[in-house]
Amino acid sequence: MIRYILFMFLLLGLSFQAFSQERNYSANDTLSAGREYVPKEGRFQLYQEERLNDLLERYKNVNVRRNGMDGYRIQLFFESGRMARENAYEAKAKFLSNFQGISAYVDYQAPFFKVRVGDFRTKREAQILYKKLRRQFPDAYITPIETIYLPAID
Repeated sequence: MIRYILFMFLLLGLSFQAFSQERNYSANDTLSAGREYVPKEGRFQLYQEERLNDLLERYKNVNVRRNGMDGYRIQLFFESGRMARENAYEAKAKFLSNFQGISAYVDYQAPFFKVRVGDFRTKREAQILYKKLRRQFPDAYITPIETIYLPAID
């Protein structure tokens, strides 16, 4: 009985070895289209169409021409009424007194005055400052902006 069980395990092990697969890449393979794969050398080279480079260059030029890019700001204040302008500038001054080096903007979109701060490329960057602002400005929220000024890249 023990010989029979050992024989079955041996037979099972050999069958797995016999039916195992090795991946062969060919030029017609969907996964390898536009790529060069050399299995033993650890090299991978990606080829892309020249039109993609042209498209990326156009995108860069559009952002340079409009002097900005899509991004995010944190809106601290939103109000209309007789005292809205004064209250907006007070909110801006309060922010600037606590957070030097971060831009603050007062926008007027009739009939509302808005105070927005920062020039953030990603929402994640804006969330870092937003967490610090929540106590002082409980009504603050992150808003997408069509054109932020290009922040300096360190």
